[in-house]
Formats: sequence, structure tokens, C-alpha cells
Amino acid sequence: MRKITMKLLLSPFVILFVLLTINFGCSSNEKDEDKSVIDFEITEITNVTENSAVINADLKSSGKENILYRGVCVAMQTNPTINDIKYEEEGNILGQYVSKFENLQYNTKFYARPFITTNSKTIYGNELTFTTKNISVPAVNTLEVSLVTQNSAVFNGKIESDGSSKIVSKGFYYSKTNPKPEYKDERVESTGNFEFSSSITGLEQNTTYYVRAFASNIAGSALGNVVSFKTSSYVLPILTTAQISTIGETTAIGGGTVISEGSHPVTERGICWAAYPNPTITNSKTKDGNGIGSFVSNLYSLQPYKLYYVRAYATSAAGTAYSEGVVFNTIGGNKPSVVASARATGTTLYATVTVKSKGSDNIKSISIGCFDMDGNSVGKVSSSSGWNSQDASPSVNYEITGLSRNNKYYIIGYATNGVGKGASEKVYFSTL
Repeated sequence: MRKITMKLLLSPFVILFVLLTINFGCSSNEKDEDKSVIDFEITEITNVTENSAVINADLKSSGKENILYRGVCVAMQTNPTINDIKYEEEGNILGQYVSKFENLQYNTKFYARPFITTNSKTIYGNELTFTTKNISVPAVNTLEVSLVTQNSAVFNGKIESDGSSKIVSKGFYYSKTNPKPEYKDERVESTGNFEFSSSITGLEQNTTYYVRAFASNIAGSALGNVVSFKTSSYVLPILTTAQISTIGETTAIGGGTVISEGSHPVTERGICWAAYPNPTITNSKTKDGNGIGSFVSNLYSLQPYKLYYVRAYATSAAGTAYSEGVVFNTIGGNKPSVVASARATGTTLYATVTVKSKGSDNIKSISIGCFDMDGNSVGKVSSSSGWNSQDASPSVNYEITGLSRNNKYYIIGYATNGVGKGASEKVYFSTL
């Protein structure tokens, strides 16, 4: 019997097919294994300050899990969880994400882990640590106070060191009674950087104040040295009043000179007047410019033949100053209106002079004259009654003796005020 041996011949094409089949099967299995693995980690911690840090994480693969949240948690002990400080983002999102943590305690070691939360569990990744920077309270210096006036000043300060932390507030405490001002005294906040200032108003004049700068960061507050200053006093302007000229019945010209403005610029000047002494700017007044120097003023709406008191004034932030005053009378006006009556008995005449109107001024005197027909003054005059200047219509009775019999005479009554003498009509009579 013949034995037949068959020889298997493998062609190159068969070998290539087998190898491709094996490689394809292996690659598919490896890819399926990658998809089933959750891969995430913290990659870097940066920008660490005294109270903050930035943590970078990367979710490379979510596997077959349905991820609800991804994030980072930190704590002051190892193995932090989502019950500690955390940052999270919602959604099944692959790739890098950044978590910023603030308001951390300074000079403290923290532990950080990434996490993902699924429908059924929370999974944590690698753990890294970082330490926040150490800080101290600031160092601040109170500088000299500037631009001091009667009621204001500018406080100045300088932060010498921020204590390695951001300055959260700065300013000044000040007091006029406490030589070491602090939080319970007056306080003003300031802006600016390391050199800062505050303008203060409403201070009392001629008063000593104490000032202290302060600066605060998250480590606390620091007070600077104490600086004192004294506000200046108010000084009123100095001025004079010019004599009144060009006097009319209702107008006149006056003026004055501001010799010194005092502690503040003169903002208004002029004269004021009234019918009584020491007029003020609440009475009639003029406004004749500002500043130092001489000025001319026009008085108006005056009354004829009336006495007026005039003062120059100057107003500044320190107040209103007045000069010594002057006095003048307007011209014009009315003399008194007078009537006379007569009754002769023998060679004696009984007469009465009555003031019907005082005119523009009070009555100063009342008198009578007796004359012959040639206008010569005759007779002896004596009064039998007095008069009161306050009476609305004062009158005086007279007795005139020493006249001749059977002669014709006349009398005239007189009354005098500041304007002049008023006279009655002639009243004729005859003796028996």
C-alpha cells in the first residue's frame, strides 16, 4: 500500500491575511478597554496667594459612567471630600477645567483632590498639596497735615508695608480731645495706593486736633504715629467809610476802602445805611465789587431833609466787618406850617401861634413878631404858655405890651425845624 503524504504550502497572501486578522482583533479589544476606564487628575496648582489658589484638573475619560458633576475639593486635612470646600461644574464634559479657591486661611497647608459625581457615587482622583502664603498686618506712617485753614485740613499717610496681603481699607482717625485717636474717634476712609490723603472740613477754628493713619488687610489693622495740628483763627476784613458827598434830597454818594481782607478773600463790599446808628447789611445797602481797595457807592431812595447813618461793610468767609460810621442830612424838605391869631385890649395884644404841620423835621422853636405898619418891630413880648415838641400841633400863647393907642399893627407867628423857619400870614389889629 502506498502512503500519501500531503504537503501544505502557505502562500504569502495567506500569511498576510492571518496577521491582519490578528492585529485588528487586538486593536479593537484595547480600544474597548480604554473606554471603560475613568481617567482624571489634578495637573497643576498655580497662583497661590495668602488666601487663594488656582487648581487645574483634567477629565480625560469618563469611561462608561454618566457623570453629573466634575470638580475639585480642598481641606486642611488629607483626603478632602465634597463635604469640604469644593468647586464643581455640571455635565459630562471631557477636558481640562480650572477651579479658583478664595477666602482661604493664610499660612496654611491645604490638600486637594479632583472628583466626579455619577448617578450612584462620587469618585476621587489624585491628591496634591499647597500652602498659602504667610502675611502680617500692614505698617503705616502718618505724615504731616497740610493745607490747614480755619475749618479744614488735608490728612496724609503712607503705607510702608502691605504685610504681603492686599490692603482692604485705609484712612485716618482724628480727635480734638483724645491725643491717641483710635476706632472710637472720628474716622475717614481714603483712596489711593501706598500714599493716600483725605480732605477734612467742618473743623473748629483755633483748635488743636490729633490725627492717626490706619491700614487694614485680612491679617488685621495697624495704626500709625500720631500727628497734631492747630486750625487757624478767623480774621475779619479791615475797612473805612468815606465822607458823604453830592448830597441831594433823595440821593448821595459815599464809599469806602478795604484796607485788609483778613483771613479770607473779600467776596462782597459796599455801604449800608439807616435812619438810626450802626446800620447793617440787613438794612439798605449797595454791592460794589470785591477784594481789597477803594470803592464808590451811590445811596438812593432817601427822604428829603432826613438824618442818615452810614457804614462801609466787607464780607468774607470769616464773616462781615463794618467800619466806623458817618452821619449826614439830605437837603430839601418842608418847613413848618404856622397860623397866628390876635385880640387887642387897649394897648395890650393877646396872640396865639399854632403849628399846623411840623414839616420834614421836629419843631425846634416857636416865636412871634409884632410890627408897625413900617415893618419895625415893636412891643414887649412875653409868653404865657409853653409847648411840647412831641405834640402833633403845638401852640404858644403870647402877651404883647407897650403899644401906642389908636395905632394899627400886625403880627407874624414863626416855627422852626431842621429845614428852616416857617411863618404865618400877617395878622393885622388896631389898639384903642
